[in-house]
Amino acid sequence: MMKISSEFFLLTSSCVDVRGFCELLFWGCGSEGPVLVRIPRHRPMFFIHSDVSLPSNFGAERRRLEMKSFDGKAVDGFYLHSLKAYHEVRYKLEEAGIRIWESDVRPEERFLMERFIHGSARLSGEVIIRDRYKEFVNPIFEPSKWRPRFSIASLDIETGMDGTLYSIAMDYRVERGNYCSESERRIRVVGLLDAQSSGSGSRDEELQLSDEGTPARLSYLPTEVSLLEFFVEKLVELDPDLIIGWHVVGFDLTTLLERSRRLNSPLRIGRDKSIPRLIEQRGSLPIVDLKGRLVIDGPLLLRGASIRFSDWRLDTVAQEVLGRGKSISGAGRDKVAEIERRFMEDKEALARYNLDDAILVTEIFEKTGVLDLMKSRSLITGLPPDQIHRSVAAFDRFFLPRLHRKGYVAPSRSDVLAQAPTSGAMVFSGGFGLFEEVVVLDFRSLYPTLIQTFHIDPYSLLKAAEDPLITPVGISFSGSEHILPDYISHLMQQRAEAREAKDGALAYAIKILMNSMYGVMGSSGCRFYNIKLPNAITGIGRWVLESTAKRLRDWGYEVLYGDTDSVFVQLKEGERSHGDAAGRNLALRVNNHFRETIQTKFGVSSFLELEFEKRYVKLFLPTMRKNERTAAVKRYVGLLLNGKLDIKGMEFVRSDSTQLAREFQYELFQRYFNGEALVPWIKDVVRRLRSGEFDGKLVYKRRLSRRISDYKSPPPHAKAAKLLDPDGTRNIRRVEYLMTPRGPVPLELSPSEIDYNHYIEKQLKSLADDVLIHNGDSFDAILEGRQLELF
Repeated sequence: MMKISSEFFLLTSSCVDVRGFCELLFWGCGSEGPVLVRIPRHRPMFFIHSDVSLPSNFGAERRRLEMKSFDGKAVDGFYLHSLKAYHEVRYKLEEAGIRIWESDVRPEERFLMERFIHGSARLSGEVIIRDRYKEFVNPIFEPSKWRPRFSIASLDIETGMDGTLYSIAMDYRVERGNYCSESERRIRVVGLLDAQSSGSGSRDEELQLSDEGTPARLSYLPTEVSLLEFFVEKLVELDPDLIIGWHVVGFDLTTLLERSRRLNSPLRIGRDKSIPRLIEQRGSLPIVDLKGRLVIDGPLLLRGASIRFSDWRLDTVAQEVLGRGKSISGAGRDKVAEIERRFMEDKEALARYNLDDAILVTEIFEKTGVLDLMKSRSLITGLPPDQIHRSVAAFDRFFLPRLHRKGYVAPSRSDVLAQAPTSGAMVFSGGFGLFEEVVVLDFRSLYPTLIQTFHIDPYSLLKAAEDPLITPVGISFSGSEHILPDYISHLMQQRAEAREAKDGALAYAIKILMNSMYGVMGSSGCRFYNIKLPNAITGIGRWVLESTAKRLRDWGYEVLYGDTDSVFVQLKEGERSHGDAAGRNLALRVNNHFRETIQTKFGVSSFLELEFEKRYVKLFLPTMRKNERTAAVKRYVGLLLNGKLDIKGMEFVRSDSTQLAREFQYELFQRYFNGEALVPWIKDVVRRLRSGEFDGKLVYKRRLSRRISDYKSPPPHAKAAKLLDPDGTRNIRRVEYLMTPRGPVPLELSPSEIDYNHYIEKQLKSLADDVLIHNGDSFDAILEGRQLELF
């Protein structure tokens, strides 16, 4: 062994028993290659009340600690020698009705959080040089902000109708600056099943791609077994940190594992030569346990980054992000038929198609920057990159070690009981119709700043009686003892620094974490759940919005709309020539009001900050479609200074609307705001629709939230899916269909007729009436021939 220091970024972690003792394993990227960290003879632990007598020590060490539980009783630490003993003792104590604390904190997670390790660490200690990685044993961990450069393999497979593996493609790259030479930065390989190769074994040739980039190495292989062996050999040789793909867990990896089991050809692709394990989750995709590598699914990562598309097919996303799509753009039977044809008649074309799908995923990741965001979120939360969505776990990561240093331990999640529903945020509308010169004022990070201002956190609630700070809703917190407000301030500072450095990924990662804290404290799945916490936040939020609206009205302004953390205010006549400056001045006045009010009434400093967000030249607030005298909420259209429309909550922004509906609504409001006549245009749209001009824009694209058989009263998209899968064996999750005189028919069945009356009544009518009713007319009246001159 030799002693060295190295940067380290966590990829995967696990806890196992080795020769009867618990051992922690941490795999990650190092500054000079892959790293394994082993912590042998680790002792997993939980807490138990000091006054509890046990019949035996269960082979554990019980140590008195200067700590208390949330009920104020002293606690002891309970330390076990193995993971097996840890689980057995927990079970026995729970069966005996003895309460234990923090018994659900995984040993490997507790190890890192108590050392304040968030994503990256500086390792110092003895190291063993292995074939493809360095192994540290019991090193010293120090917090670090090191950002790794991943090596990445984008994986895609093609299969036949019977599930036979046809080809496996990988597009491998290393982010610039990582631990490899320039010549190794891009490698592309494809393995292709070709029974004609059986006599001479595999054969290789170069495959030139249409993008004129790095050519691929194409290997023809005689059997599925040899194709699987090719995949294992190439993946181990490339040794990526990340395996990415499109539905790579639900399809590619699942299929590869199924075929490997059936053909008895182990898929040893872990960094320790282990086989991937799929851990099922209720209601979502399985988690992949692959030692030393992360498997990242494209749609899941993009959704987690709040990036939205009209649908989640690779072809659609590639077109919207890259401006190009798949070489086989169809779906369903047509796609399958073309894959079968290429496999039989043009194997090289199939190889190009397979590899191009892998390349598309690589380029989508690069163009959207989601990997940078993933790394930033991991560094902020401390969670491995494939678990950054676990907001409750992220809350534990920062709160538990700080709580321990205050002398308290937390409950186990299983001991938390759900209470009454949380009160919601405030939404109101002060009118409907068309308004001119409206400014939008928005409270920056309202819920985090309320936490800062009124010291809202579980520990502060626990200590409220000692130094009460009474909030506007009557719920008290401690004026001096708290954890979360200081952490929010730290995050705010980090976010400001990230913005100054133009690190958008880090700034956004911090925003996601801060905004998640209200939801976490309002979740019964959180060990710190108490209904007073979320109710204090939303209740004070409503007080802030109501106070803001009242103060603005007292100053003579018309407040048209409010939602959670923002208000829409119509400027006075004399302010409209300098609207932006007027909006900023209003925000400043409101901030001064809260600064004085909160200091005077509650004795604390206000962190609230109202900002001028934007100005609408014109704003349209619709009514409820079933009640023309009641203003709608969370739906509006604004015309910005640059002439663009800002549309919220309307069909234009809904992915399940037809293209016709979205385009019709957008042009409708453009014409309306510009004062153009609507009647002739609406009539012309209806005429062109009936003539078939818009047939390509009438497709509904919907996802199924459950199996077809689970719908008691199937909606149209479920009926369309049932036509494709009458026996319920295909587990269809997405369907595209047209409405016909016979009802919804999926595109795969090539519907020959279209029910144009459906699209007129269900799509155009409601959209047009949103505007027409405010001018004394209606869509039905227009179609019946009554001539009105609008505008």
